Amino acid sequence: MEQPIKDQLVSCVNMKAAITILFTFFSIQLFGQTGPAGVGNNDGTSALKLWLDADKNVYADTLIKRKANDKERILAWKDLSGSKNDVFARTDSSRPTLVKHISFLNDCNAVRFTRNAGSNNKRNYMESKSFNFTNDITIYAVFYSLSKGGGNNFSPFKSNAIIPGNDTLWYMGAGIVDADVNGTRNDISMTLTDTSLAAGGGDTITKTEYTVKTPVKLNKANIGCLKKEMSSGKLSISVSTEDPAEFITGTQPINNSAKYTIGSISNIVYGKDVNFFDGLIASVMIFNKKLSIAETIILENYLAAKYNIPLAKNDIYKADDEAMGNYDFNLSGIGMGADGEGQKKAIGEGIIEISNPSDLGKEEFLLWASNNQSLSFQTSDFPEGVKQRIARTWRVSKKGETGKVDLVVNTQGFAGFDNQDLVLLIDTDNNGLFENEQLRSGMITQSKYLGNGKYLFPQVNLNNDNRFTFGILKSTCQNDCEAVFSPNGDGISDTYFIENVGKTLILDKFGQIIKDINAPGYWDGTKNNGSLAKEGLYFIIGNETVQKTVSLLK
Repeated sequence: MEQPIKDQLVSCVNMKAAITILFTFFSIQLFGQTGPAGVGNNDGTSALKLWLDADKNVYADTLIKRKANDKERILAWKDLSGSKNDVFARTDSSRPTLVKHISFLNDCNAVRFTRNAGSNNKRNYMESKSFNFTNDITIYAVFYSLSKGGGNNFSPFKSNAIIPGNDTLWYMGAGIVDADVNGTRNDISMTLTDTSLAAGGGDTITKTEYTVKTPVKLNKANIGCLKKEMSSGKLSISVSTEDPAEFITGTQPINNSAKYTIGSISNIVYGKDVNFFDGLIASVMIFNKKLSIAETIILENYLAAKYNIPLAKNDIYKADDEAMGNYDFNLSGIGMGADGEGQKKAIGEGIIEISNPSDLGKEEFLLWASNNQSLSFQTSDFPEGVKQRIARTWRVSKKGETGKVDLVVNTQGFAGFDNQDLVLLIDTDNNGLFENEQLRSGMITQSKYLGNGKYLFPQVNLNNDNRFTFGILKSTCQNDCEAVFSPNGDGISDTYFIENVGKTLILDKFGQIIKDINAPGYWDGTKNNGSLAKEGLYFIIGNETVQKTVSLLK
């Protein structure tokens, strides 16, 4: 009997729902997060609502078309979060200046804010067009202060009225990142008060302003972190992962501010030079949530590596040290915090995605970053069977085991690469070389093409301090080759002599063992099952130490 129309409609709806769930599942599974270190996304879909990086997209015009040069005053700093919260200088005199390749920021760029450098360069600050209302918030800023801010170091403090001249409150300091409006409102701010970094906020119900402060050193690069949680009212401020200063404030969402301000407190009616930041800001990140422990640790290791800022604790990534090769670029990571929450898939800003750890436990992490060398190919330092490898290498730091992981590389930036046989090379003995690696250990060929230049290497074993890179397998040799034979029965080169002594394995280019023989002896091109192997490149491994290749032709 034909299914009733009502039942057909229900089935159709259920099928659509199932397809939607399946599509959503695969979307989540196939793509890692693209925010800094893989924390959040850069398409506006995540809690990452503002991401400013002075190494990227700083402009000398408000149309965001002409990128600023070194020592040039700027008018726009583009938001990388995808939320379109670009910040602008509102007046000609308030324009800060781009400074490139700063030695004490690991050769990174920063934006120089001044308080008073003459009437044409006074009280630098920038503002966004909008503010994203939120219950919880996490703010990071990488800054270098040249002089102290206004106010004093007394903390914590609360006041149920705005008291003119009261220098204990946050808004008497120099604003670094601010989301404030006039009056006692539920706003949020990170400021420099005297020689302390302050977190400030307001409570609309009790009409109370709160301030909590922690010491910060001038003339030094710092990672400032402000956190505000609505459910508990906890407001905290910390510097470079030192223990935070905390205070319990109001339990309301942050929903009164109209914009973000960088370089001053938004309430600029106070009109004092000390309310404006005097120094450099290299990066600002704002998340509309309380980051998990794992996200916090990964993000702070990213900032520490990028700007060469020592961390007081949770310094997991060691490959950014000079002795380890300064693998500082595009750090990303996966891991799980002590609370059991984890980040299990990440891309970040680089071309490597790692996901699906097979044995990730609490307080275990895997972080990776590159040396930023060229993506062009070089003709040295690779094992037998590889004809070239890219110059760029990556290095891993691990805490705990984490198990095996899926690794995806985007080859679209590789010079001269066109769907060739890609191989993952891992420096398994950490000797700095790839030339002695062998198939199935430090030479992984089992890749799957995912489209759009992306290749998957499933369940790879990466150990602490391992370097890795990518190479191209040799093509099957056609003529003028020494290591070639053609088992076609014509009496010419029908067998290949293997001079090794002892058990010898013959593997195809995918790492599958097709034949084992006792050498020295001849290989006639057959597999263990007696069938003839296909034409192609084969690896001969004797005594698990000697690796050679031979081309089988027909």
